[in-house]
Amino acid sequence: MGKSVSDAFSEFYFQLIGVFPTLLFAILIFIIIAGLGHIGSRIWERRLRKKKREPIVQIFFVNVLRWFFYLLGLITALDILGLSGVLGGLIAGASISAIIIGFAFKDIAENFLSGILLAFSKPFRLGDIVEVDKFRGRVRNIKTRTTTIRTGDGREVILPNAMLIKNPVTNFTKDGLMRYQFSFGVDTPTPTDRVRSIIMNYLFSEPDILNEPRPNVNLVEINSTDVTIRVAFWVNLFREKKTNRVDLGEPILNKVMDRVKELMLENNINMPGQIIELKSYRDTDPVFIKNV
Repeated sequence: MGKSVSDAFSEFYFQLIGVFPTLLFAILIFIIIAGLGHIGSRIWERRLRKKKREPIVQIFFVNVLRWFFYLLGLITALDILGLSGVLGGLIAGASISAIIIGFAFKDIAENFLSGILLAFSKPFRLGDIVEVDKFRGRVRNIKTRTTTIRTGDGREVILPNAMLIKNPVTNFTKDGLMRYQFSFGVDTPTPTDRVRSIIMNYLFSEPDILNEPRPNVNLVEINSTDVTIRVAFWVNLFREKKTNRVDLGEPILNKVMDRVKELMLENNINMPGQIIELKSYRDTDPVFIKNV
């Protein structure tokens, strides 16, 4: 004769009472280990901040440490309950689930891993001015999946980290040095040594231009109507790094070009314009065009 409902309930109750101390002990062990992981991760996070590690590096290592202790606590609790065999099934199921989730969230995982690679390779930091895939701006935020830059026209551009790994990234403020150059023409009879001396004296006196590396003024081309002079100089972009400008040393370039033009005019050095010669040909006899 089958057991009654009351007998089945009583049997379950006594089994639960028998396993309750072990279950309570397993839960307590899990809480202790997980708590140690939480405390340890907080301590490590503070140490990483003192060492001024990148935010992505902090998040990555703190999460790895925390989840390691969570997993260790779960394994220990299951072993106390005598369910170590269940652990193998959980791991197998988790592996299959990870594969399925990996395909479903491929882009998210790709951007996350790219963020970790960026954290270790450090191609740029907060405040740097970078250009990637025609977007140029100042780095405002670096997260595990995205990087935010602010462009010169005030737009906030959120770039997936995978994009920064797959495409060339130009960092204009890595070492703070940027070289600029421009060319202009003077009359062919003009002594180029005189032009070079005038411009070099100005470049060495300009506070926004570095003396080392040295600026250069060179003759680059001789034409029938003019001589082409090229001016090259270096600027320190770190002077503008704390501002919101992303046009880098272009204002300095414009100032130098304006001043060089003024110096040429002040010293009566002509900069010839384009010469256009118009010729008119007149035939005495009309030309007839026959329609075909």
